[in-house]
Amino acid sequence: MFGEDGFFLDPFGQPCVLMGVVEFSKFCLHLDALFESPLGRKLIYAATDAEERIISAHPSVQFGRWFGKSKAKNRLQQRAMEMGWGEFGEVSVSGPAHDALTVGFSLAHHEHISQQRANVEWHQVNADMIRLQFATKNENITPVPSPLHLPWFGSETQGLSSSLFEIELDRRASSFFYGDERSFFLSSHVFWNLFGSLLGRPLSEDFSAQFNLEMDESIEHASTFSAVIIAASQAFEANERPVYVLSAGDWEGHFAERLTKRGFGRVRVEQSILDEETSLFSVHSPVAPVAIGLLIGMWQRAHGMVGEVKVELVSDALLVRISPRRVDYT
Repeated sequence: MFGEDGFFLDPFGQPCVLMGVVEFSKFCLHLDALFESPLGRKLIYAATDAEERIISAHPSVQFGRWFGKSKAKNRLQQRAMEMGWGEFGEVSVSGPAHDALTVGFSLAHHEHISQQRANVEWHQVNADMIRLQFATKNENITPVPSPLHLPWFGSETQGLSSSLFEIELDRRASSFFYGDERSFFLSSHVFWNLFGSLLGRPLSEDFSAQFNLEMDESIEHASTFSAVIIAASQAFEANERPVYVLSAGDWEGHFAERLTKRGFGRVRVEQSILDEETSLFSVHSPVAPVAIGLLIGMWQRAHGMVGEVKVELVSDALLVRISPRRVDYT
């Protein structure tokens, strides 16, 4: 279900966003570079744990001791196709949207069907094929604990609108395209798991951003929040999509196309730099740091200048203030 307020639910009733394949790869690449140690398997585990919590509770993929396993397996393969992840086989993924993500999702599906924990190794034969090897562990399935959820991770509840709309996706074999971008649906739980796994990790000594970013004192783990925002803004900068803004009202179309119609929630213009010294936006999103990063990237491209950004946490949203960077020539 795709809500007009920018909150999406996948076929299993869980919150999700629509990401470009290249966009997500760029985001992960930049995020990895901002920390002292590499992400490693954190993304795989984030995907596995998120998917396990989702499928363990959904009735369509439950089965008994003697009956229903084949039906559940087919439904999980169908889920992978519905989400645009690729075509999942027993020990392979054809046309993967992202290597680490699809390996993580495949592990969750394998463990759910076998009802045993497993280790996974994989070999990417080429861009369109991943071979998987599962090794059963002597462990039974126990529920995955719910991760810590900080307010800046994003809203866990839907927005205010009950109106729905259709997304025009061009289906091609095991993938689909949103406009000219190959895209896929990604559970918000994956992002939340990933954010949680990054809390407290030291940032790289080379940590830097093109723009100044200030966090309100009330925001916990502000350095991790900043890193995710910066990675998302850098992912936006990697594309050449134009952003033309001649009046504050022009933002509505850009936000609809790049945020609301992709499940990143809603962004409102509270104040525009075209009328005031500072732009002010309110962001209500299931994955707020990514939405804010994309917003900053759009703002800088629209106005042709580097921003000074301050983020504040309010009761039901995040406030983002962006003003032109001041240069002191003295």
